[in-house]
Amino acid sequence: MNEINDLAGQHEVVAEDLQANVIKELTALVKDLREERKTLQAQIETLQRAKKAYDKAFKESEKAIESFQKADADFNLSRAEVEKQRSNMSHKTQVCDSAKNEYAQQLQRTNDLQRQHFRSGLPEVFRQLQELDEKRIKNIKNFIRASVDIERNVFPIINKCLDGILKAADIINEKEDTLLVIEKYKSGFQPPEDFPFEDLSKGGSDSGSANNINNIQVSGKLKDGGYTVKGTITGKALKKRTG
Repeated sequence: MNEINDLAGQHEVVAEDLQANVIKELTALVKDLREERKTLQAQIETLQRAKKAYDKAFKESEKAIESFQKADADFNLSRAEVEKQRSNMSHKTQVCDSAKNEYAQQLQRTNDLQRQHFRSGLPEVFRQLQELDEKRIKNIKNFIRASVDIERNVFPIINKCLDGILKAADIINEKEDTLLVIEKYKSGFQPPEDFPFEDLSKGGSDSGSANNINNIQVSGKLKDGGYTVKGTITGKALKKRTG
């Protein structure tokens, strides 16, 4: 029982070690990785919005430049109308340049985060996962070795028990055991004597024979409810003589 308790204790030690070290560290590692991926995803979405704004500003700037060029080439338009188109072109160009700079900054930031995630962060996560798995395997190895040591320690006790079983088996005597059973359950019953033959032609009477048969001791019930007479006949076979 002590060895079984020791073995169970080893199971508990391994479980506690895995829970306190491997599983706890793995949970924290997964949490950090999830937050890092969330940050990268948010930055990618910001980049997409900046790219969309830059596309819109660029198209509006191109349209404003085209409108100014048409207005400047049209001598039928007043100088005020041409200046209005020039001012609109300058504004759209500035908006486009600002959107372009914002897009460039977000692109640089996104590439930096992505590079850090895939070239530094993710490999570091894999490295830590490898360390955790090595720690788990080492704990299992130590548990196996401890289990073997416990089993080996009880081998002498088991061998003594087996030796005792063999000695007990060697002293068994089937003939003596059988005689003991016979002696315990023997009934002492003696078979009845044979029925004598009575020759009635010599002056004998059948009443004596009938009385001898009737005086035979009854031993037990038959299956049909009658009684078995010690010997070879049943009580139902005996009938009183009628007149």
